[in-house]
Amino acid sequence: MLEKKNTFQKKKNYIENIKFNDPIIHIEHGVGRYQGLTTIETSSIESEYLIILYADENKLYVPVSNLHLVSPYVSTSQEHIPMHKLGCDTWKKEKTKINKNIYDHAAILLDIYSKRIYKNGFSFQINEKEYQNFCKTFPFKTTLDQENAIISVLNDMKKSIPMDRLICGDVGFGKTEVAMRAAFISILNHKQVVVLVPTTLLAQQHFKNFKQRFQNWPIQIDILSRFRSEREQIKILKNIKNGNINILIGTHKILFKKINWYDIGLLIIDEEHRFGVNHKEIIKQIYPHIDILTLTATPIPRTLHMAMTGIKDFSIISEPPKERLQIKTFIEEYNPILVKKVILREINRGGQVYYIYNKVNNIDNIARNLSNLIPEAIIKVGHGKMHNIDLKKIMYEFQSYYFNVLVCTTIIESGIDIPKANTIIIENADHFGLSQLHQLRGRIGRSNHQAYALLLVNNLKKMTLEAKKRLDAISSTNNFGGGFTLSNEDLEIRGVGEILGREQSGHIQNIGFYLYIKLLKKAIRIIKKGEKKDLLDELVKNINIELHVPSLIPSSYIFDVNTRLFFYKKIANAKTKREIEKIQFNLVNQFGKLPIFTKNLILISKIRLLAKKIGISRIKSNKKMGIIEFNSCNSINTEYLLNLFKKEPNLWKMENSKKIKFFHQFDENNTRLKWIKNLLINLNIKII
Repeated sequence: MLEKKNTFQKKKNYIENIKFNDPIIHIEHGVGRYQGLTTIETSSIESEYLIILYADENKLYVPVSNLHLVSPYVSTSQEHIPMHKLGCDTWKKEKTKINKNIYDHAAILLDIYSKRIYKNGFSFQINEKEYQNFCKTFPFKTTLDQENAIISVLNDMKKSIPMDRLICGDVGFGKTEVAMRAAFISILNHKQVVVLVPTTLLAQQHFKNFKQRFQNWPIQIDILSRFRSEREQIKILKNIKNGNINILIGTHKILFKKINWYDIGLLIIDEEHRFGVNHKEIIKQIYPHIDILTLTATPIPRTLHMAMTGIKDFSIISEPPKERLQIKTFIEEYNPILVKKVILREINRGGQVYYIYNKVNNIDNIARNLSNLIPEAIIKVGHGKMHNIDLKKIMYEFQSYYFNVLVCTTIIESGIDIPKANTIIIENADHFGLSQLHQLRGRIGRSNHQAYALLLVNNLKKMTLEAKKRLDAISSTNNFGGGFTLSNEDLEIRGVGEILGREQSGHIQNIGFYLYIKLLKKAIRIIKKGEKKDLLDELVKNINIELHVPSLIPSSYIFDVNTRLFFYKKIANAKTKREIEKIQFNLVNQFGKLPIFTKNLILISKIRLLAKKIGISRIKSNKKMGIIEFNSCNSINTEYLLNLFKKEPNLWKMENSKKIKFFHQFDENNTRLKWIKNLLINLNIKII
């Protein structure tokens, strides 16, 4: 399922990135506006609270221990955001509707998933000796993310259920090697492979790379694109039918050709976001029972949603190759002096430049103007309306360093790998989509040289709000694993209506995308167990822990509010003791020795986990006494509890069948917290 690194630097669009006055949603109270964090002292105990402003200027103070009840608000329309009133019935009624709708949607998704599971696919066998020999010829060292993705793909291929896995990784991060290893396994099992790509240039790039990678094996690879003559295409189709071609690489035209495969086993789709819904429907019809491996840098919202809900298997390669540098990205108003300076800097260090201008009818004029502006540069033009042979020649000459500035359309968006090209200038950048900008930027920075992206707009002040958001997103997200982050940004900017249809979009408008996805995932798990519960009420349920000790991350320890929020949220969402200890390690590693109040926070989070495991609904304690209330006594070590009552009858009292009282004098808060934690550990040990 979803394999994602949860490093602080890679988090986007979550509660820790929220800005003052941004919309925010509380499960019990609805949508309000974030007003920051504040420290409140009650009975000499300091705690930190998140403030939410609601309609009529009412404020809600949320303890940081309850951050699991709060989500950022991202909806289908950022222009009309509801503001609820505290204590109003409107939100309660909406919750009832949402609960039913989410279960209906979860059932639809599970139906899609179950249909896939019950398809009969091919169970690939892996010849370890042959496979390892193939791996040894890979000229680079695989990254940990690559290794994990490869293991997941091979495990999928071994199963009889057809694989449907998405590999998300930025340009040059090694997605193609994962695909090549899958292709090798398919061929070892005497199954053919088809590689589907969106452009002829990318098809050529893959054809060259696959030929080079498989050169030591008797594997036949061919390409079907508009660069092939009719006669060559007929020959290729004949060789596919009789099994003389093992790997066929081609554009979407493959989908419209009547291909009779000898024995196909694997479909690899590169740059998934470039294929339309119609193309994907055709793929489902033609290849219903084969393994499908999809590669992308920026998954489209629908695919991202399928991955988030666990319907589509998903791996992320977010670790860059060694020595790769982050691309420096700048947004500027068009200025010929600036353009000249940037281009001269690149060609003077022996590099090459992409100059993107996406209007074919005026592209030659742009090239002429640049030649007049920079006579030192050798400039040529490339675009999709050129004759096949001419375009092929231009790309070959640029790759061979015959000239140093290519003025072109977005035809170079996918797949062109030119290590010397380390500067890209994009004119009218505000007219491009977010994933498109990310793909274009990915054409540079393929070597260990510093790369630069210059995004030009005519007038910074006259840009649309959406264009400004797109450019802000691309400039604030680096090229190291940024594709997945940008897909999340895309959801925020474009809205998520296209994902689920109008009815679901209406509900997302009321509760926000992230809370909807959270509830949907929970609904899927509940339905799988054959249960049905009130989802929102289930999320609200929490163990009431009142230990009367200061437990917070002081601003003197972490000054930045958003960083504190990040760690509060991580601690509140931790599911295991190991997760909490990892958070503790990260805190110490980044900020030094833990303050006493933060140690208390960590200890209380461990107590909360134990209480949940045992089935405790409430723990209350001060320095002299305390109470523990149970949901039921089925999960506790009753023998241990009875022994305590016998050994220390004056220190324990049974209030009723689900509530016990203890009397202990503690001078130190830390000692008391450790005592409670050890008590719960012993209550959790069952004697069989």
